[in-house]
Amino acid sequence: MRNINAIDRKILSILKHDATTSKAEIGRKVGLAPSAIGERIRRLKETGVILGFETKINPASLGFRILAFISVTERKPTGKVKTGKVLTCVTGVEEVHKIAGKDCFLVKIRARDTDELNEILEREINPIPSISGTSTTIVLKTMKEDISFNLPHDNLEKLVSAGYGIA
Repeated sequence: MRNINAIDRKILSILKHDATTSKAEIGRKVGLAPSAIGERIRRLKETGVILGFETKINPASLGFRILAFISVTERKPTGKVKTGKVLTCVTGVEEVHKIAGKDCFLVKIRARDTDELNEILEREINPIPSISGTSTTIVLKTMKEDISFNLPHDNLEKLVSAGYGIA
């Protein structure tokens, strides 16, 4: 694990908000030459801190208005079906997490409407032989959804200004 210093954290913060920010612009914001920024970004990629760059797409603009989380319970594992791998192939699935607790997997899925979500459940998920049950939660409103996590102290000023007395 590479040590991340304050400048690396600033670079990561800038890139996570807009990965198209030029090296020159990042350099102006952190006080380094564009070539030094390029070298730091290269090292952050090589060490696995930066996994890649993605384009964020607004699902609702493409008609995907339903966001749901499906808790999946697996029958006693037989070793023949890799339930998690099968779930990653289901229509609309964005994330599959193996979890601890009563359920075995948590699946994040998008659909155009409740009819489509029901079809996916009935035709693609419920028939998987290793699944013994599901429980679906439909999201009514999202307050925050972000593929990148907050770096340490990323939102410290916001928390302090909101009156959370974090020091």
